[in-house]
Amino acid sequence: MAIYKNICSWILKGVKSCNGCTVAFWGINFNMPFPDLWAGGLNWSWDNGYMCTRYCNLGGSTVSLASLCPGYEIATSDVLYRYCVTDGSCLNGIAKMWLRWLRSGTYFINSYSLGCIDIQAPGSGWTWQMYESMYMTGIDYDEVYTTAMYGTEVLAECYSGDDLSIGECSIGVCFTNVPSTAQCSSTLRGYIWVEGNNLHFINARCWEHSMTGDNQGSAGAGKQGSIWIDTNHYLHWVGADCNDYRAKWRICQFCSDWSSSSGPNPSPGASYKGAIWVDTEFGNTHLAYIGCDGNKYITGSGKYPYTAP
Repeated sequence: MAIYKNICSWILKGVKSCNGCTVAFWGINFNMPFPDLWAGGLNWSWDNGYMCTRYCNLGGSTVSLASLCPGYEIATSDVLYRYCVTDGSCLNGIAKMWLRWLRSGTYFINSYSLGCIDIQAPGSGWTWQMYESMYMTGIDYDEVYTTAMYGTEVLAECYSGDDLSIGECSIGVCFTNVPSTAQCSSTLRGYIWVEGNNLHFINARCWEHSMTGDNQGSAGAGKQGSIWIDTNHYLHWVGADCNDYRAKWRICQFCSDWSSSSGPNPSPGASYKGAIWVDTEFGNTHLAYIGCDGNKYITGSGKYPYTAP
């Protein structure tokens, strides 16, 4: 009879879950809505958990953030807490599973969840159970805001029942060229304008973001600076070159599986179509507007969150 307990951990730019959902953590706006990455079930591998693909493991590397700006996520800590019993052994209890982000050795995220482990091996053979957890970090004045060594610490403590404790596992990454997280005056919050051929706005966190768009062709002379929502619920603007630019992505808001993100779509109705504002919900760094169908949509200067980074 034997009991095995260990941890496998990564610092990632993105994942693809067993249900086919792909999400990026690199360069997306804060706290975007995410589908349930655990709905597809386990990959039935001791090493994989609920994900079939993990993109760009940053552990042990040096990574420049020069291409990003404050208000963007940069990575997630992904961890598997793994338990296996053999030949009649069993484990039954609740573990306190810690996941911490550190900057220069000091915690700035210190989170835990409770995982229930209940496994019984047959008299001859084995069985196993795992628990998977993720926690993002981004460029913010209380998270990643200066060049330093960052990293994660993960461990499990016994909360009740059998001893489910697992010793600490640590991973480090050096983030360099971190953009300034200095904020502009709160009196500028909500400003939106066209500068050159890009759409600029001061988001709810008082950072200026700049959106590039896809050129849709000439809008005609004298329309520079115009902003509107089309019948396919995309945001448009006219650049200084008189061309029509369409936002690269939009999301019809849905109730995110991640607790720090969006709730259900408020769906205020088509009488509100065309309303646009800097949103103060969840990530606070995106634009929100009402489409022609009366639903709330979001867009932003960050990357589309549902493709591989």
